[in-house]
Amino acid sequence: MSINKDPYDLNGNFGNSRYYDDPATGKHITSGKGGPSSTLFWNSPNYERARERSNEFGGRSKWAALIKISLSDIKHLMHEHCFNKIMAVGRLIQEKDEDGKQGFRTVSVKNFPEALSTIDFNESHPFGSIIRLNYEIILSPDKKTVTLKIKGFIPGRDARWVKKFFALRFYLVIAQVADMAFNPDTKIYQPVVVDLELLSRCTFSDWIVRNSLPVDINLEASFEMPAFTCPETVVVAALGVEFSTSMVMNQPYITPRSGSVAIVGCFTD
Repeated sequence: MSINKDPYDLNGNFGNSRYYDDPATGKHITSGKGGPSSTLFWNSPNYERARERSNEFGGRSKWAALIKISLSDIKHLMHEHCFNKIMAVGRLIQEKDEDGKQGFRTVSVKNFPEALSTIDFNESHPFGSIIRLNYEIILSPDKKTVTLKIKGFIPGRDARWVKKFFALRFYLVIAQVADMAFNPDTKIYQPVVVDLELLSRCTFSDWIVRNSLPVDINLEASFEMPAFTCPETVVVAALGVEFSTSMVMNQPYITPRSGSVAIVGCFTD
């Protein structure tokens, strides 16, 4: 793959090359096409390991897509290429399935829950580099409510942004994530529990004006029904921060991706 610097503005396929605009970087990309035919890839014994990797890649892709959909309430704070970062962590989790057969291993977060906290949802503005805080996160005994507490947060000291900001606010999103497993009957990867992404809940704080005064932040989000009613699921809590750099008609003015996201909690049954 290369960055196209010639005077021609091509889009689409031409010969063995593909031309497209990358919306995340604003650059015009040229990539080559090639590789074995579909028939050769799926039938030749020489590509057995490649087929195994392709199959598991497909399972991770479905898992990563459900993670992103589950956190869609804060997608405006994510980088456009964050899907690749989720995929990379999905591979680490999938490799922890020591009992699974190569090519059909399950993506099960409970095997490596701490890996979720390493997902960089916004590589341009990593959460850890713009927010400094100590937090407490709790799942209620009835498995319905997640509470996040931040004590003594000072906006002027504990938050950094690329521009001088006027105010900020926090988001808390909770979601239930199911294992992604290979179904031998359908011959495809499927979540062991479907439609969990519809159960995600989001709450957010009031705008906090940038100053040197400490403030305590308490956020709560609740499921309608207790979590873990189905096995092979986990509860994920993501924290987002959004910055406003100015006021318009006495309201904070915000633009897309003016902030960042991190997964700050993962609860297993």
